[in-house]
Formats: sequence, structure tokens, C-alpha cells
Amino acid sequence: MSNLKGLVSGLLTAAAVFAAQQAGAQQESHEEHLHREGHQAHDIEEVIVRATPLDRDLVEISQSATVLSGEDLYREVGNNIGETLTRQAGLANASFGQNVGRPVIRGLQGQRVGVLTNNMAASDASAVSQDHAVAVEPFLADQVEVLRGPSTLLYGSGAIGGVVNIVSHSIPQEIPEEGFEGRALAQVDSAADQRFAAGRLDFGGSSFAFHADMFYRRTDDYEIPGRSELYPEDEHEEHEEEATSGILENSFLDNEGGALGASWIGERWRAGLSWTAYDADYGIPGAHHHHEEEGGEEHDEEHEGEEEELVTVGLESRRWDAEVVGSDPFTGFEQLKFRYANTAYTHTEFEGEEVGTLFDSDTDDARLELRHNTWGRWAGAFGLQYTDVDFSAFGEEAFVPPSNTETGALFWIESVEFERWQFDLGLRYESIDVTALELLAHPHEEEESGHEGESARRSFNPFSISAGAIWHVTEASHLTANLSRAERAPTAQELYSFGPHVASQTFEIGNSQLQEESNLHFEAGYRIHGERLSGSLILYADRFDDFIYQQNAGEEEDGFPVRLWSQQDADFVGAEVELRFDIGHYDSGHWWVFGLFDTVSGELDDGQNVPLMPPTRFGLGLDWHFRSWTANLTWIRADDHTDVAEYETPTPGYDLLNLDVAWSLPWFERSSWELFLKGHNLLDEDIRNSTSYLKDQAPQIGRNFLLGVRTSF
Repeated sequence: MSNLKGLVSGLLTAAAVFAAQQAGAQQESHEEHLHREGHQAHDIEEVIVRATPLDRDLVEISQSATVLSGEDLYREVGNNIGETLTRQAGLANASFGQNVGRPVIRGLQGQRVGVLTNNMAASDASAVSQDHAVAVEPFLADQVEVLRGPSTLLYGSGAIGGVVNIVSHSIPQEIPEEGFEGRALAQVDSAADQRFAAGRLDFGGSSFAFHADMFYRRTDDYEIPGRSELYPEDEHEEHEEEATSGILENSFLDNEGGALGASWIGERWRAGLSWTAYDADYGIPGAHHHHEEEGGEEHDEEHEGEEEELVTVGLESRRWDAEVVGSDPFTGFEQLKFRYANTAYTHTEFEGEEVGTLFDSDTDDARLELRHNTWGRWAGAFGLQYTDVDFSAFGEEAFVPPSNTETGALFWIESVEFERWQFDLGLRYESIDVTALELLAHPHEEEESGHEGESARRSFNPFSISAGAIWHVTEASHLTANLSRAERAPTAQELYSFGPHVASQTFEIGNSQLQEESNLHFEAGYRIHGERLSGSLILYADRFDDFIYQQNAGEEEDGFPVRLWSQQDADFVGAEVELRFDIGHYDSGHWWVFGLFDTVSGELDDGQNVPLMPPTRFGLGLDWHFRSWTANLTWIRADDHTDVAEYETPTPGYDLLNLDVAWSLPWFERSSWELFLKGHNLLDEDIRNSTSYLKDQAPQIGRNFLLGVRTSF
């Protein structure tokens, strides 16, 4: 492994040295290069973070944040939002194979990470289980924003670990200058036989603007470097795996969708409406349902008399969004924003051809923000939010009861500047009612328990408060600090689940006596964004009181290990580093080098490790631009993950090497066309995500080449 690290490091170093040696040739001035036709800009520019009511630039936010847009987003975009973000510092992917993934922020995932679409909850069931896909297509996004650390002030209990906001503007914000604009992409790949096409169009005139987008993707079972099982249970299984290695069974993905939107845009007011559809059919790698045939006889080793059925998923999401925005709506306020979203979501798990379990969710989400006029040096906003979620699950393996969760919230944020200092303050109060409409019980316990069919209700009042500061040491460097105390109410799943959870291969038992968990969060950082050097260093610590987690009961039920939803205190500590340096522009092109490092550890008070934590990572990369050509080489080293919970297995480390090359076609004047070739996992490494329940059965995709064309006009 040391030879491999030396080879990759040497390759990156040699490329950087080669670029520097070109200094012997005549070097352009910085201004000449910036204005050269076809120059690809990497210089610092204003990036507005839409996930905050004050519309602040990225460098004006005391909370650590990442924004991907433009070329950076195109390069990272994947089949799901988790894969799109996984190569950013402090972020990981709770994958379920290659095609389903949800973001992990600093080791926290699921119910602790909010996923938003245009500042409104995505309202799917992805937080309930890792096999539930996020119903969003990353390619159609204009930018993707990540707020690390507690964002409960803005988005509630489900954001105690952070927020991912996917900005797509399906409701048009403005009329295109030329009357219309758009973009499209088509690509294929080698490891999954992917066929993907997507496009969007924005057009309008007078006071009206319109939006339309669509996407279509088909992939077969994807190729893997070796066997699927990381730890085969016996020699027979190991030989069987070796004989069938190379393809991960039941890892296909078929998905498609689109959106239509329209807006009326006046001088002070804007109103719009959009409709979005998302459909997906995909396999669950490693998941099988054993169906006993009539007259069959069950055997532990060979399952004689049984038919093994593959588990697949059919997902449908239909969503309406409405928005009203006004400037200077009335005395004392400079902006009003009202948003409403209704999402009807259905997730059906099939066992062969038969319906096994059906999850259904209907969500109404309304949000009002009022940004007041400045009070001296103070700028701020008030907000109200109301959410109502009806969730149900049907079938023999429905482990979550039908439930209703109703949330009302009030939040208030303020920001003030004094010469070189900026201070941010905020608070949020919530009232949450979680009602299980029909408690679950195991079939053989129904008569004894007396709970089957009964309902239960819990009420919570989480309160969160935060303070942040930025000290502008110089115009290009800043020190930041954040201190917050956030609270999260337990979910219906954590309170009332009871039954086999096929995705995690566990038998979940909820705890109706769970209390709110609270988080005391502190982070300090240093940022620099100079003309040639930019980056950040962040250190953080979290103290959780009554941290909610799954405890191993040491028993089995229905062939699955029993996991009890429990509480105890926990500590998280971590660090993140990102650096980027502009080597310079020479006759050989413009060169940049960048690096990242992240690490986090989580430990419960009893000394056990928090489960599903990401590994420590180190990465290096090189960007190059020459006339119509651009290229990027990235290497990420993930260490072995051995600090595991008692019921987890260690996860081997890996080296991920990616290379992207693109050529801008020179024959078009009114539009830009680009051919690209991407090589992912060039070392054909067996990559397992320690943040995934499925990592022992389903590695990530092997060596993969993607060829495509994209255009914008």
C-alpha cells in the first residue's frame, strides 16, 4: 500500500513540478489570463447561500458550509445526492449499493440530517431507512448547499446534524435575459451499462417565466472488483462467491422524472407554482426473501424446499410547490417569503413479483419568513413553520406503525457587524406531537401484550439557541467560532417501531419512553480566500445528552438480531481541512492543486463506539485548463475503520483514484458543447462505505468509464 501511495503522490507532484517548470516560458500576466477567451474561472466569487434567510455570501456565514455549483457540481454529480457529496470534507455517503445514497454529515445521518429541495423538506422516506432513495435528481440542481453542524434553528429537529439544500429553481426566479436558456446532458458508462439523459429549459417574456425539466436513467447490475460478501460465513459460500464475482446481483436502477413550473414576476412581488414527479425501480443488493414452497422441508444450510426471491423497490413521488415573495411588503420589513409544499410519496418493496411492504407518506409543509429592515447595525428575520406528516406502512414486514407527526415552530435570527467583527444569534422553539395510530406487536405476543391496535401519543417542545462570530483578521482571512445548544425530538420510528427491518437486517424495537436528545456544539475555524491560496481548517466537538441509538439486545427474532432504540450520552470530536492553491498559468496551461483531510470519532458514555461512522480520509488533487481542454485528477485515501460498535465488522480502507477530461467544442457560437470522459475508481478498488448497513454485502462500483456530452444555451 505504501508503494501505491508513493505512486499516486509522485504522479500528482510530477504534474505540479512540470507546470512550475514551464515558468521558463513566457508567463501571462494574471489579468491577461483572466480575460483570455475560454478561461475557466476558479477565482473566488460571490456565492449566495439560499438556505439562509439573509441571503449571505458563503464567506459571510459563521457556520461552516459548502456550496457546489457550475463546473464543480458537474464534476461531482452522481446517481444520487449522497454520492454527489461524498468527496467533500466532512461528508460521507450512507449508500445502499451504488444507486441509493443519503448524505452523512460529520458521522450523523438519517433522522439527524435534513435534506431540502429549494429550502423545503424533500419529504420522502429516506430518513426512515437507508434503502429508501432520496427523490431528487442531482443533475437538475443549480447548486447544492451543505450547512454543517446543528441547523435546527432554521429547519428543526431533523437538522441537528446539518442540512443539505438542493437548489433547482423549478419555480422560476427570473425571466432569462435572451428569452430562454437551458442545458442538457447524455452519457453512458462501462460498469453498469448506464444510459442517462437529462435536460431543462427556462423561458418567458413580459411578466411570466416558465420552467421544464426531465431525466431518464437505466442501468444494469453493476460490475464489482471481486466478490460481494466481505466476510463469507463459510468455505462453501466463499467458493460460490468467487465463482460468481464480478457482478453485484440485483443492483440495477431505472429512474425517471421531471418538473413543470411557472411564475408571475412583478416589480415588487413574485408568485409561482411547480409540479415534480420522480419514479424509480431498483434492486436491493444482498436482500433476499425466503418463501417456503408447499410440501417443502426447511433446512438450515441449503434452504431446501424454499424459493429465494430477490427484493426490489418501486418508488413514486408527486410534489406540488408554491411560493410568494415580496420586496418591501409592508412597513418595517424588506422581504416576505411564503412557501408551501405537498408531497405524496409511495415506496413499495417487492419480494419477487409479490408486494411485501408498502410505505406511504403524505406531507404538508408551510414556511413563512419575514426579513425586517435593519435596526441600526442589526439585520435579521423571523420565521414560522408548520409541517404535518401522515406516514403508514403495510405488510408482514412493516416495522413502523401508521403515524402522524405535527410540528409548529417559531424561529428568529439576527446578525450584526462591528468593523472587523460579525456576530450571529438565533433561536427556535418547536411544538411536536407524534402519534402512533396503531401500535404494532409480534403475532405470537398479541394476546399477551394487549397493545395491538391501540394508539399512543407523545408531545415534545424542543428549544434551540446558537451564537456565532467571525473575526476578519484581514480582507482574505477570517477566524470563526460557533456555540449552540440544539434539541431533537424522537421520531415515530424511534418511539414505536416493532418488527423485522429487512434493509438493516435487524429486528427493531422502539422505546415509547425516549426523551428529547440535546446537543452542545462548539466549532472553531480559520478561513482564507486569497488570490492564489484558499481553504479552511475546522475543529469541532459535540456533546450529546440522551443520544438516541440502537443497542444490541443479544437476542434474535425472526432470524434477525434484536436492536433496541435506547439513549445515553455521547461525544463526537472531529476536524476538517480543505486547501486549494493556484500554481499559475503557463504555456502548458493553468494549474491548481488541492487537498482535503477529515476525521471524526463518536463514543458513547459506556465506552462503546457510535455505529456507522465514516473513516479518516486524506486526499490530493490537480486541476488543469488549457484552451478548450480541462482535466482533473483526484486521489482519496480512506483508512481502515476499526473503531466499530460491538455488532459491526471492521471496514478495510481503500484508495479512490478518479480522472476527468473534457473538451469544449469550438464550432458553436450561441451555445457551448462539451465532450467529457470520466474514469472513476481507476485502481478497481473494493470500496466499502462504513456508514452503510449493506457494506458487508454490497461494495461500490468497480472501475468505471463514463462518456458523455453536455450543452448549455
